[in-house]
Amino acid sequence: MSFQMKRNIILTGFMGSGKTSVGKELARLLNIDFFDSDEIIAGLVGKSVSDIFRCCGEDYFRSRETEVLEILGKKTPGSCVVSTGGGAVLRSRNLNALRENGIIICLDVSAEEAYSRVKEMNDRPLLQVENPLEKIEELLQERKPFYLQADVCLSATGKTLQEIVLEIINVLRT
Repeated sequence: MSFQMKRNIILTGFMGSGKTSVGKELARLLNIDFFDSDEIIAGLVGKSVSDIFRCCGEDYFRSRETEVLEILGKKTPGSCVVSTGGGAVLRSRNLNALRENGIIICLDVSAEEAYSRVKEMNDRPLLQVENPLEKIEELLQERKPFYLQADVCLSATGKTLQEIVLEIINVLRT
């Protein structure tokens, strides 16, 4: 890519929206670092995100998440892409930290598409319920106002990884 990044790229959105896949590809194309906040938390705690939720609870996880996002928010502008967990937007403190040196891009996805992308995965603690699609619809509704606080919202529904990446690069060029 032949343009200089002025800010870090922060990807938010619901589980299954493509944050990690898109983030890795963007970082590769732009030749900058990639950080997945959930992976960092799991590494620090020494447990998977599912295990952290199960043994320590969501509040404990969210506190570790805030600590990690505050560190990532201080990364040199233009040096990285950060993929956040789907619930990272629930704390304004997280968004404020990430906005410091980054542009927040929300990957919006329909409940049906999110479900089709994650239904085979057993590592989604919030979906360990009788009707996961219903739970996704409920969580999406609850989180939508938080996702809309992003600097840019792009639809990821029905798009390929390459289409989403290209759309983000076009946004960054303007």
